[in-house]
Amino acid sequence: MMTQGKNRRGWRQKLFGLVPRDDGQSNAKRIWLHAVSVGEVHVLKTLVDQLLKERENVGLFISTTTETGFDRATSLFGDRHSVFFFPFDFSWAIRNAIKRIQPDMLVLAELELWPNLIHVAAGASLPVAVANGRLSENSFSNYKRFGWLTRSMFQRLALVGCQNETYANRFIDSGCNPDRVFVTGNLKYDAIETSRDNPKAELCRKVAKDIGFCAEDRIFVAGSTQMEDENAAVNAWMNLRERFPDLKLIVVPRHPNRAGEIETLLGQHGLSAVRRSRYREVDCRTDVLIVDVIGELSGWWALADVAFVGGSMGSRGGQNMIEPAAYGVPVCFGPNTVNFKSTVDGLLACDGAQVVRDATELDGFVSQMLLSKAKSEAIGKRAQEFVQRHRGATQRTVEFLEKVIFAERKGSLDRAA
Repeated sequence: MMTQGKNRRGWRQKLFGLVPRDDGQSNAKRIWLHAVSVGEVHVLKTLVDQLLKERENVGLFISTTTETGFDRATSLFGDRHSVFFFPFDFSWAIRNAIKRIQPDMLVLAELELWPNLIHVAAGASLPVAVANGRLSENSFSNYKRFGWLTRSMFQRLALVGCQNETYANRFIDSGCNPDRVFVTGNLKYDAIETSRDNPKAELCRKVAKDIGFCAEDRIFVAGSTQMEDENAAVNAWMNLRERFPDLKLIVVPRHPNRAGEIETLLGQHGLSAVRRSRYREVDCRTDVLIVDVIGELSGWWALADVAFVGGSMGSRGGQNMIEPAAYGVPVCFGPNTVNFKSTVDGLLACDGAQVVRDATELDGFVSQMLLSKAKSEAIGKRAQEFVQRHRGATQRTVEFLEKVIFAERKGSLDRAA
């Protein structure tokens, strides 16, 4: 961290737990919410909004692990709530953080358990809950393998709200009290836009117009990409544009600082692109846009005629395909989507998405969607209906959290009917 210049911000908070102190709301219940990175921060947005709607007299403290997550949390919550970096799992750092915040509950988004965190929280009678809980098969196997170390952490969790029944069973098998594990659904379904007419989309439309995209142009968006995904998308688009000269390509990498790598890839094919962060500096039309800023992907999905969700051609395990599906965009992704297995299974079961294994299959899917408006609209509609059926997790999660935070510390959480 010190030599490479990465993650150097917030070291006093990370190393010593010197996080912002209690905001002075002595009569308010104080909730510490933790999100690892950008994706989890977006999930917290709906939870925060609902908590404040249900209970105005709460003080919220929001931590993240990554710098991109911190920046996004600051932009979303910084005007009203304390935002800070999550302390390292050193006993002194965790104790300092708890002492300074004095929380009545700690809520972890999805799952990030640390031995000292759980141990110190238990010693302080601080209930720890998991919201939007998921436990992948790989993580579950590792926790079982080191059960002698991890089982006590799971046993101490006050509440686990899981995305689905499979994850719930894995939490229980890992040591959680079955009476404290509930299926609440996936908060990500509530955290997304379903209308293409929203402020973020309007901003993206303006940028697209400024770089020369016309209203008649059709747009192929490859989002949350890594290098394997970009290779497939660029190769497919190069073939497609011979048949569809009005097709534009927008690439939104998972990590914006990789924009240079994408430019190099395009250059190898004799192509050039405009970066979103620099489009005001150039005065030329382009067929390819690289979105190298944080927090705009949802808006670009809204402009898409066809969507390809990255993180799925390599080994990452996929990225969030719920956003484009919610807009009714015909969506496809690669074969490696283990991190979103339940969503993928549901979309494929209702014929609301398609798996593409390489650039050739990606070319074929995009071509089908562009050639048949009826087919494109049908698959998009099925995807959107799938998303609508799964909304409502936020309300259920808040109801369960309230059972813990507004109960006596010595009391027990009864399983809801």
